[in-house]
Amino acid sequence: MPQLFFTDLSAVHRSVTVDGTTYELSSDEIAAAGSIGLIDGMPFILGSDGAYDHHLNRFLRACPTMGVRSMNSLRAYARDILVWMRFLEECRNGKSLWSADRDDIAAFHEARRMSEPPFRISASSWNRMIAALDKLYRWAIDEKIIAAAPFTYRQLWSRASASGAVIAMVLNCAKESGARNGDMRFLDMPRYLAFREVGLRGRLPDGREDPTWRGRNGERNALFAELLITTGLRLQEASSLLLSELPELDTHTDSTARSLAFRLAAAIAKGSRGRDIRMPIRLIGRLQDYARIERDNALGRARRSDRIRQASPILVVECEHRALRLAAGDRTVRVSVDQVTPLERTRLVDARTGLPLALWLTEDGEPMPMASWEAVFGRASERCRRFGFADMHVTPHMLRHSFAVHMLTLLLREQVAWVVSERSRHLGSAYRRMIGDPLLKLQRLMGHSRIESTYIYLDHLADSQEIVDAAAGNLGLDATSGELAP
Repeated sequence: MPQLFFTDLSAVHRSVTVDGTTYELSSDEIAAAGSIGLIDGMPFILGSDGAYDHHLNRFLRACPTMGVRSMNSLRAYARDILVWMRFLEECRNGKSLWSADRDDIAAFHEARRMSEPPFRISASSWNRMIAALDKLYRWAIDEKIIAAAPFTYRQLWSRASASGAVIAMVLNCAKESGARNGDMRFLDMPRYLAFREVGLRGRLPDGREDPTWRGRNGERNALFAELLITTGLRLQEASSLLLSELPELDTHTDSTARSLAFRLAAAIAKGSRGRDIRMPIRLIGRLQDYARIERDNALGRARRSDRIRQASPILVVECEHRALRLAAGDRTVRVSVDQVTPLERTRLVDARTGLPLALWLTEDGEPMPMASWEAVFGRASERCRRFGFADMHVTPHMLRHSFAVHMLTLLLREQVAWVVSERSRHLGSAYRRMIGDPLLKLQRLMGHSRIESTYIYLDHLADSQEIVDAAAGNLGLDATSGELAP
């Protein structure tokens, strides 16, 4: 069946032993591989016979020019397309990707959405898959690869809210309108703490050390989870940080401050939109301890075993404030950290020592790949389930959602307290301050381009009704009349 792979540029420098014979690329072949524009981490798909579909893989390489700039999103597109290809091969008489029709889409929907519960996917997962296939087939039509897409479309007319102009919209009928864009999962604090302590740190449910635990990176992994849940960073954003980007704690730091502002580089943020986040001082201290102890130990082991061999390294002469000085022949070039992509960050090394500058490292002293964090969370979830924590399936993105829900609760409580203390008598002003301001603050913290993306968290506040009831009581609001009581 078709298989999904990811480009690993470091592989061209490694030898492979097959049946006792060692093979390695020549220097000319390595140079040729570096000159054809390969992108580290780029997904590609091979057919059942090992064939390379140039059209399909050209689409994947073109995705960043069509709005799919996150490597995480691009990998998700590739996985969804792979599922579709396998379905066509196994259930539709070996049809190719480019010969699929509407009947195949209907059969695919029946298999994915109408099957028994263990195999049925959610409406939101189905819509995500259709979005990937729709983009693929629209691109194929533009490239004259196929004449028509295997979808049925209908046209809708909508009035733009700003200009009032009537615009036409084309809707893919395979998309399920009943799916909620706001569907998401998050952890309450007790379940998060269980995941961190039992799953990541390897402890027993009662808090004792587990003598059978063989994990060696529990503290690093738990610290990474803390970073996600206390800042709301996305996986790509958190995993791409450089050691030099950590905020500094010194004698001038305000002793009463609980957090410091941190500017997230544009190149690692979704949509290349850098933003300010707040990083707890307690967390900054723990990150610095990790860098000084566990990270340095990993580098020491790598140096002693001579395992650090970075492929195509980018040499950094000096780290400045929000900028790097890169070696360029006999001179240096100053480059803003806002321009250095996640993949380029894995190639940054100190020009003097050859050591990587990435914050998060593997045991071998190499930058921790994004996919490895997903595997860490998967293994930790499985360990939790073995100890009786049912339905514990934690992903890095769930911790971002958890941050948003808990932060919105705190912001709303803070705003309610302000409204009550002011004894505001103007209901409209009070509600705007109580609801509008916290959502706008959360939107900025999360890096959402549209406030609608932030609305979803209102539906998941465990005590939202309690907050509203408390506000109504303290303001003297008569809930039956909708007016302020005298």
